[in-house]
Amino acid sequence: MKKLSLAVSALSIMFFVSCKEEPKEPVVNEITIEQTTIDSTTTAPTEVKEDEGTKIKVSSDGVEYSDGKTEVEVSKDGAEAKKK
Repeated sequence: MKKLSLAVSALSIMFFVSCKEEPKEPVVNEITIEQTTIDSTTTAPTEVKEDEGTKIKVSSDGVEYSDGKTEVEVSKDGAEAKKK
């Protein structure tokens, strides 16, 4: 009977030791951010054309409008449109 009690107690001690929770390491969340740089080496136009852009001139004689492709003149005498 002593051998049986000794064997049961040894098995129960082994069971409790093996079931003991091991300390868990904290979970580390890794976040990787990748940044890309864009090297913009664009150059501004060195020569500005006179015809580029929109021009509007308002005076007491009338209105002149030019957008580089079309010219419109409206005056007291009438209207005139030119296409380039």
